[in-house]
Amino acid sequence: MNLCAFAPVFIAETYFFIYYLLPNTVVKKKYLLFLIGFLLTYIMGIVINYFTAERFLAITQFFPNTFQHRIEMSNYNTRWGMIIATLGLGIKLTKGWYLQQKENLEILKRKARTEMQSEKARIHPELLLRSLDTIYNDIQSSYNKAPMLILNLSEVLSYSLYENENDMVLLKDELLQLQHLITLEQEKKAAINIEMQIKGNIDKYIAPMVLVKTMEQIISHLYKAKIFSCLLQLQLVMVDDTLLSNFTLLGETENILQDIPWPLFITNTQSRLSSYYSATDFNVELKQHENKIIFSIKLKLSKHFHETSSQLNTVGTANDNL
Repeated sequence: MNLCAFAPVFIAETYFFIYYLLPNTVVKKKYLLFLIGFLLTYIMGIVINYFTAERFLAITQFFPNTFQHRIEMSNYNTRWGMIIATLGLGIKLTKGWYLQQKENLEILKRKARTEMQSEKARIHPELLLRSLDTIYNDIQSSYNKAPMLILNLSEVLSYSLYENENDMVLLKDELLQLQHLITLEQEKKAAINIEMQIKGNIDKYIAPMVLVKTMEQIISHLYKAKIFSCLLQLQLVMVDDTLLSNFTLLGETENILQDIPWPLFITNTQSRLSSYYSATDFNVELKQHENKIIFSIKLKLSKHFHETSSQLNTVGTANDNL
């Protein structure tokens, strides 16, 4: 009965704290105004509860209906109302902070995803120019390989632009585009000799452009360092759900070590992989063995296709509209 009598003040104080004091003082960092509102609410609560206590004691006869008992009861119930209102305010603040942090994290993820998709879609300009130059020279020389080269370049560009919308693609599709890239490179003048070996089941899924981008950047670094007389061997081995890929460079080992920024290359590769895989699902290493350098990527493959979060949000929005 006591709760029923004084509950309206509890509720009024809680609503006033959450829907007026919070947005108009705390959120705007007007803490002095909040303190004044807090004290005024307390005083108003005592005044209202004083008259409520008077009616309550007259009906129930729990205590003598004196001024002292009315003040004590109004003060006691007002304090509990302020405690409940403050707890409600704290819960509302905590919830708002949590939702804000969650939104900020989602914004950062979307930004990182957008940047990564932009990076994947961007074929290295020097590689593109060399490919176009190769096609032009082939046309001028009448070697009749231009249609095949144009088709390979078109496949690589199409793959980089459209397939990166997915979180995962078939490994065999990634390897096909890697072969297109190697074919384009092998037809160039002063081309780097590239060999590729594949072992194991390729009916698994991998993040798009992982291998293609790595091969593209290694080739670009070799051209920048003017290292042409080397052999680049790519060995891909699938063991259960794990892909072991070794990019082995044979030749001018000292030049390759000194002229290529391997630490930056490793950092960029790790950053690219971390957008799709947890830290425990991949490993990147660089090793030197006598006259060869081995850049290794150990990667956990997926058995299933995953849509990107942007695609899922689009589907969800469409369903909501329906």
